[in-house]
Amino acid sequence: MAVARSGILWRRIFAVLLIASAISYYRYQQNEFPHGGSRTGIVYGVIGLGLIYLLAFFAIRKRWYKSTLGTLEQWLQSHIYLGLLAFVILLMHTGGRFNDKIAITTFILVFIVVASGAVGAVLYVTVPRMLTEVESNLTVEEISDQLNQLAKNMARLSSGRSTPFQRIYDEVMKESSPGGLAGWRLLLQRGRRRKKGYDSGDWPRLLALVPKEEQEELRQLLVFSRQRKELLLRLVFQQRYKNVLEFWLYIHVPFTVALLAFAALHVIAVFYYGRIRW
Repeated sequence: MAVARSGILWRRIFAVLLIASAISYYRYQQNEFPHGGSRTGIVYGVIGLGLIYLLAFFAIRKRWYKSTLGTLEQWLQSHIYLGLLAFVILLMHTGGRFNDKIAITTFILVFIVVASGAVGAVLYVTVPRMLTEVESNLTVEEISDQLNQLAKNMARLSSGRSTPFQRIYDEVMKESSPGGLAGWRLLLQRGRRRKKGYDSGDWPRLLALVPKEEQEELRQLLVFSRQRKELLLRLVFQQRYKNVLEFWLYIHVPFTVALLAFAALHVIAVFYYGRIRW
């Protein structure tokens, strides 16, 4: 499988580069006082800065459909592992020492971007699989039309019926509605459905009160109710999973833009205030 091969390849590349970086840093701290303004510290900083801007190119590559510079999946795998490597190298660049607010802010942004990127990698794997489990060949608009039609059919069946029938209609309409924030609850609870409305012990008594001549209509009402509830749950799942991915982008992308700006500002400040010490 291509995805698996590219993932394994970049994991190996990441492991090799991480070991090489660790060895170089060990030798560095043996011979020099580690800080961002030393020669080796500057080398780490240049490499880290280059990785940051290279990783930012992934957003362009996603929209560059005619590009032949590797597949989108390969770029994604490199984006994940080089992002982790960039964090490590920039930590080596600092030597654990932060001299100004711009440097501190820049490193905090690096941490947020890398951490949110790791979360995004997990979402990229899990959310599409969840969507596959709940999506149908119906669009959101088509599901909404079916829900409206089922509601009309249920209202038509209950019109002019007995009081017990009307009470059952009211209860199944409540029960088939997920309620506020239901999509997030369903997402966090892995699909466990919480029943609302009448207690299970009250239903047989209520159903028995329906006149015999309305039993066929009652059966149709319950069938419509079950269909409506399933469609509602499917719609909630489908929309919430998509919203999770969009919400993640609203965090990752703005912080990435801020990181690019502060990284450039950090470089300018270093040269302006002459903080490089050879």
